[in-house]
Amino acid sequence: MTTHVKVETEADLEKLISDYGPSKYQDIVRAMQWARHLRRQEEFRNIPMAELIDRSLFDVVSGKIKVPEIEDAVKSDQVFEEKMASKRSDEPRKPRKEAKDEKPSKE
Repeated sequence: MTTHVKVETEADLEKLISDYGPSKYQDIVRAMQWARHLRRQEEFRNIPMAELIDRSLFDVVSGKIKVPEIEDAVKSDQVFEEKMASKRSDEPRKPRKEAKDEKPSKE
């Protein structure tokens, strides 16, 4: 039964996309941005990216997700990426203590 629901959703998505207006290509980009945003959330991490793309495309095309919400999500993702990048230092790491080339004897 779950498979039937998924097929209906895909058929609905295909119909929505084919009947969609001139902003189709901009909204596809927005859907990809939304899918990347969803991927960062814990509840969506185990869902394949292809399913997230389908879901986000359907959400954008159907109007469930609005442009301002996507733009806010993209901005917050950029801030998060900048914070993560600043944590990663460009400075070389301190060298580790050199390990002895000799193996300890088993006596």
